[in-house]
Amino acid sequence: MGEPESLAVDEPLAAHLQRHAVDRLLMLSDGVFAISVTLAALEIHLPEGAVTLSGLAGAVAAPLVAYLLSFLAAALFWLRHRDLFARLRRVDGVLTGLTLALLCLVALVPVAVSGVAHHHGGAAYFGFYAVVMMGSGLLNALAWVYGAARPGLMHDHVPAADRWLRGGEALLLPLLFVPALFVPVADLPRVLLWLALALAVVRRGVLPALARRIGG
Repeated sequence: MGEPESLAVDEPLAAHLQRHAVDRLLMLSDGVFAISVTLAALEIHLPEGAVTLSGLAGAVAAPLVAYLLSFLAAALFWLRHRDLFARLRRVDGVLTGLTLALLCLVALVPVAVSGVAHHHGGAAYFGFYAVVMMGSGLLNALAWVYGAARPGLMHDHVPAADRWLRGGEALLLPLLFVPALFVPVADLPRVLLWLALALAVVRRGVLPALARRIGG
C-alpha cells in the first residue's frame, strides 16, 4: 500500500480497487502539502531599498515566524499522515472525507500566512491563522483516531497501544494553537513555551500509560 500505482500489477479487482484508493489519496495529499508550504514561503517579501539588518529583521519578523510555525506544524501533520497511511490496508468514505477536509485547510495555510504577513500580525489575522492550523491538526488527529478505531482499516499486526499512542500524540498538536485565539501576540512566545513543556510531559508520561490501558 502507498506505492505509486502501476497498471502492470496482476491482482484481483477488489485488491486493485483498495490499493488504487489508498495510492491516489496519498499522492493527492503529498501534492497539497508540498504546494501549500511552498506558496506560504512566497508570502515573505523583503522590503525594497537599502535597509539595515535590524530593519530587515523587523520587517519580516511576523511573516517569517508565521511561516516557520506553519512549516513545522505542516511537517508534523504530514509525518502523522504518512505514518497513518503506512499502517492502512484500505480506506473508506469517512477516512477519505476526513483527509479531504484536512487538505482543504492545509491549502489555506498560504492565505493565513499572507494575512499575518501583510497586516503585521494583527489580532484578527493571527486568529484566522491559528484557526486554520488548529483545524488542520484536529482533522489530522481525527483521521488517526478513526483509522485506529475502525475495524479493518489498519493492518492487523499494528499493535493497539501503538495505534492509540500515535492518535493521542496527534491530538496534542492542535492544542499549541489554542492560546493564539485568546492571548495577545506579544505574550504568545512565553505562553507557548510553557504549553509546549506541559504537552511534552503529557506525551512522555501520560499518553504511553493511557495507550497501553486502552490497547488492553
